[in-house]
Amino acid sequence: MSCSIIRRMGRVNPRATGSVVKITRRERAKATRRRIAEVALARFSEHGYAATTMDTIAHDAGVAVQTLYFTFHTKAELLIAALSIAGGGPGAPEDVLARDWIAGVIDAPTGPRRLALIVEHGNEIYRRVGPLLPAVQAAASIDPDVALAWEGVVDRRRDGMRRIVDDVFARRGELRAGLDPALAVDVLFGLHRAEVFVAFTAECGWPVERFKAWQFVTLARALLPAADADAACAPGSAAAADLSFGPDVASFR
Repeated sequence: MSCSIIRRMGRVNPRATGSVVKITRRERAKATRRRIAEVALARFSEHGYAATTMDTIAHDAGVAVQTLYFTFHTKAELLIAALSIAGGGPGAPEDVLARDWIAGVIDAPTGPRRLALIVEHGNEIYRRVGPLLPAVQAAASIDPDVALAWEGVVDRRRDGMRRIVDDVFARRGELRAGLDPALAVDVLFGLHRAEVFVAFTAECGWPVERFKAWQFVTLARALLPAADADAACAPGSAAAADLSFGPDVASFR
């Protein structure tokens, strides 16, 4: 298994029980960064990229403009950071591969369960970042820095999927026989993305759980061995029964 994907780090609490909790400079800086990004997320979502100024964001976040630029350097960088932080939810790392649910994907006992967790948690990211997508797309059309930064986000997402497919699904023999791993990456990358989520849930009006169930069944049929896909898509299957979309899977068998 690639060490780039599977890394185990012990969690150590350096604060003794009963001691006075001291906030380090790094922790303060991290909290400030998150506060600024959350304010920016709200502003960009409500007013759009062009109409939102760095001065306004600094004022709403309660920081000096100099602090804002020191932390994020450019408006484009701030927009992408806001997107990453929104995707992770409260307290989650900005880096997707550092989030706890990724470890669950890697440690899953079967390919169907692994795919179900990707669908479950990946679409929760898309649920959170969906309101910001119009601002990102509009900004990318007028600001080359945003376009370049967004391209980097897309490239990193594709690379993360490639590593999951190559280092986990393919290495453990969980892909459909004869399926080229490169094609599997393309299928996963093309179907499991925020734009598809928005098309079904916002534009077609599907409940999120129904969309997840459709995506899971579609990807299972495309990527997994037929017997595994059949079992995974059966009512009450161990792969998805305890997840939010489990009850809806039978609709797409």
